[in-house]
Amino acid sequence: MSANKIPVIIIDKETENIDKVSGLLKNVPDVEIIQTSTNLKDLEIILKDKINSILFLGPIYQLDDVEKLLKSFSAELFSVKIILLVKEISANVLKRAIKLNVHDVLEFPFAYNDIEDSIKRADETFKEIIAEKETGKKPAEEPQETGSRKVMIFSTKGGCGKTFIASNLAVDIFRQNKKGVVLFDLNYQFGDAALMLNLYPKHTANDIISLIDKLDTEMMSSFLTTHSSGVKVLPVPVEPSQGENISTRDTLKIMDILSKISDYIVIDAPSVFSDTVLSLLDKTYCLCMIASMDVPSIKNLKVSLQVLSQLRFPPENIFVVLNRADSKVGISVGEIESTIKRKIDVAIPSDRIVPMTVNKGVPVIVEAPRSSVSKSIHKLTKLVMLPKEKRPKHVLKQ
Repeated sequence: MSANKIPVIIIDKETENIDKVSGLLKNVPDVEIIQTSTNLKDLEIILKDKINSILFLGPIYQLDDVEKLLKSFSAELFSVKIILLVKEISANVLKRAIKLNVHDVLEFPFAYNDIEDSIKRADETFKEIIAEKETGKKPAEEPQETGSRKVMIFSTKGGCGKTFIASNLAVDIFRQNKKGVVLFDLNYQFGDAALMLNLYPKHTANDIISLIDKLDTEMMSSFLTTHSSGVKVLPVPVEPSQGENISTRDTLKIMDILSKISDYIVIDAPSVFSDTVLSLLDKTYCLCMIASMDVPSIKNLKVSLQVLSQLRFPPENIFVVLNRADSKVGISVGEIESTIKRKIDVAIPSDRIVPMTVNKGVPVIVEAPRSSVSKSIHKLTKLVMLPKEKRPKHVLKQ
């Protein structure tokens, strides 16, 4: 096998399907098929040997055929990433797949765009495992707190209410302690933090780039837009294309200067583990993972928590926030906790006050401070402001 190729294994009951999958993978660069089989005994051998690989299973073989086996080798599925191929995706299949640590579920036949993200995520995990074996890497030390406390609001699934929570949290932190708070919209191409607060900024992050090597605290302060609450905002560029000009190096420089003029920085992060997001994790005081009551969101939450575990990000620095938590969609909070193997730290209920305040550009904690949504935001604020030594010790579900 080529050293730089991602190993792929294909298992299904019918050789015709194996040939079809092989043909589809020919269009995917950087992968190499190392084994094919029609026998599930080979799956057991692969799991026992912990062969770092992406394993395509199905579409004839399905979860009923392998459920018992996958439960027995749950830990090994960090090394063997199973992509289940099905003729039709259903909510029930996705829920079962998530609980069994299946890496992804795709409709068969799949297209290149469908498989690209799954392979990329699996490859990142393999690189972490290999690096750990080769270097004897130990768990990362607790990030050292320097300057301001950086609170990242993150989700790999759009539409979860990430920006709504980030903007309300920033305002609530300021109202609670009257210290300097900056809301940093890191979603450079499509961020909505300014819109959420009904701001029309004179300057954006793009205006800083030409002066990045001369940037100091005084200059940075002049680029920020102050909200009526007292929170200062660094908005995204007006044109999405301008966001491509802001590098990870530029962002780290901006963050370093912001740390000198604020007590808290609330980061509204993009919905992807980008180089910039990964670089900021080491500087993050706490990470708020946002999810909603739908299977794709829960699946992404579980995968994200697994990635953070591989990156050795301290679990006690993670708060899981479930938005629209009382939605009647056939999934309970208990089922979600069982799936992700940890407690939900904050559950934000549904309320029509939310879209009303979003449309007005007024934070819900300002417009309706006694609402159940505002009370949930207050709970998250208290968690974020807690010293690390006083954070709940029962974060992980036993």
